[in-house]
Amino acid sequence: MPRSAWPHLQGRTRPLRTKEWGDLTVMDPDTGTRPPGRGLLTAGMDWLHIDAGSALENPVVTLYAGTDPGAESGWDEVEETIVVSTTGFLALCDSGYEPVRKQNLATTGPGPYLVRVHASDRSTDGRKPRFLIQIIPGDRTGAEPEPAPPIIEEAAGPLLVRISYDQPKAWARLLKALEGASEHYESITVIDNPIHAGCTADQLQARVSRDEEDWPDSTLLLIADEQALASAEFPLVAVNNRPDEDDTPFRITLAAAGSFIVNMELGNTSFGDWSRGADADGVYREQHY
Repeated sequence: MPRSAWPHLQGRTRPLRTKEWGDLTVMDPDTGTRPPGRGLLTAGMDWLHIDAGSALENPVVTLYAGTDPGAESGWDEVEETIVVSTTGFLALCDSGYEPVRKQNLATTGPGPYLVRVHASDRSTDGRKPRFLIQIIPGDRTGAEPEPAPPIIEEAAGPLLVRISYDQPKAWARLLKALEGASEHYESITVIDNPIHAGCTADQLQARVSRDEEDWPDSTLLLIADEQALASAEFPLVAVNNRPDEDDTPFRITLAAAGSFIVNMELGNTSFGDWSRGADADGVYREQHY
């Protein structure tokens, strides 16, 4: 059936299983976009990526499109975001970007849609992840379209990303210290753009450009936030951006970061080796040259 003849989905449907195990997308598959994902929801023009978690079961999905049905309680997670449809066509797709049901979720044509996703059991062994996905036309919610998050195209090796702009003198001192440091810091790419101000670690990870196999161009981030710039030690937030690892970020002083970067690039140590060596205040200070 050509997609132009796909009926609009109105009201609830019975739960359905995806054709291919993995994450979910709400998208126009004909745009050729391959959505990246970080966190429960990641959105862009004509697509939304939904992380189905790590449970080894096909997710069970219930859809609702049309007028706002209101929020529901009793779920582990509830998040919402805006997806802008430029083509007037959105379908629920599996991790292979293939539609799971031939129904158009863009019930009012091109424009913004509020997508509210309820999720439970995303990473519970032996249980199927459950989702309730609500797609609501933006003109009925007052929602305005949001631009897609900027992609950090300069990604090459470790990134030092500035997210605090209230302490320009401290930032200048950090850059001066970096310039005067040893060759251990040469591979760092500095990202100094106010568009990233106030971003969380997860948001920055989602902005790092990726290759055709969805692997991030930079697997290590150092974040200069307000706390890092408030101290003479510059305790930067270190973030492991490898998709196959889920380490908790920790802080590391600028003086110790050079050795950290070199050993991580050479594969001599793991991210966890360094995070476990942090002092009681959560900052790693030891230098290894």
